[in-house]
Amino acid sequence: NGGPGRPGDGPGMGTLEPPPVDREKVCPMLLRLFCKFGDHHDDGDFSYEKQPITEEVRVHTWKDATFGELTELLAQVHREVRQQNTRLSFKVVYPNSSGSWVSTPIGGTSLGRRTHDDVSRTSLASIRFTTGDFISVAIFPAKSGYNRAKEEERKEVEA
Repeated sequence: NGGPGRPGDGPGMGTLEPPPVDREKVCPMLLRLFCKFGDHHDDGDFSYEKQPITEEVRVHTWKDATFGELTELLAQVHREVRQQNTRLSFKVVYPNSSGSWVSTPIGGTSLGRRTHDDVSRTSLASIRFTTGDFISVAIFPAKSGYNRAKEEERKEVEA
């Protein structure tokens, strides 16, 4: 299983982009994205038996799909993603050699602008995504009211 974050890999941004997939001839795979507003899901939320399915978005796509394409697809599902300055953070979640579920950060995207860790042109293949891995997506809406409410909620938890 040579997916991202396996021993010997960096956090995914491969330097050699695999050749494009002929989308007319190659069958797409099921990609399971788990979205959460304000943060990523914990690695412990994932196992073969359970996942946070209430926040799941299922997409049929190809290994040459980029995180920019995935961002555009998520914008169709979550209207907040369409707002200017909304940021998405991606990480891949997969079982390690001992069977525990772990994650590797991939980077971020935002519609209409580049982020400091922009991966909008990075493909699933270039991060060595393996069928059966999951993608965790943290959505950080640009709305200041939402961010203020989340910050207040965080302070209450810490108190």
